[in-house]
Amino acid sequence: MTDSTEGTPAADVDSCVRIGSIVSSNSHLDYVVEVFKERDCDRPPELHEREFGQPVFIKKTIDGTEHAVMGVIYATQLVDPDQGRTGPRLAQDDQAQFTPGYIEERTTLAGVALLGTATITDDRIIVDPSHQMPRWTLEVEDTVYHCPDELTAKFHTVDGQLQLAYVDRLVDIAGDLGAEVIVALINRLRSTLPDDDTNQRVLDVVEQNIQWQARERRGVV
Repeated sequence: MTDSTEGTPAADVDSCVRIGSIVSSNSHLDYVVEVFKERDCDRPPELHEREFGQPVFIKKTIDGTEHAVMGVIYATQLVDPDQGRTGPRLAQDDQAQFTPGYIEERTTLAGVALLGTATITDDRIIVDPSHQMPRWTLEVEDTVYHCPDELTAKFHTVDGQLQLAYVDRLVDIAGDLGAEVIVALINRLRSTLPDDDTNQRVLDVVEQNIQWQARERRGVV
């Protein structure tokens, strides 16, 4: 197969939009991210930059080497602390005095599944992508960045071949939405390739397999 990133510009990891920060985890590979709002940073992400199936990454320095831990948004949740509150409520004019921050605490959370890792070079690009399970644990307040399509394509080109070796792990984490998030990733990769690229056929086969597995799990074969 040909290198799917040939002819595409190098992606600078330092110019990527910040999406949010990690607030908790459900497992070693499954993290919860609070999406940044205007009060959190100068340039909060737009809706299309934090949508379902959006690739993301987190920078981590291990033993003096900087890595990009790659992931994907597979779920979102809206949080409103006032929803469902019962009992007497303060008058509107007094509420700010007694309950500061209640309105500001409304937020959006995103579920991020980790896919693998890559090394960040001094030129601020990624090399040596791996789809093996990341060994390192992320931390609360680690920043999560939007991953542009050219960087996504680079991560999926391993030893000159297009790969999605994380598929089974991603299905386990995303559950009922596993097939949909993988198809979303496949569509992003398709857009980075010429129509006659042989890797388009690889993506077709992966999509057919994952759709068949999804129908089998749902009992619709």
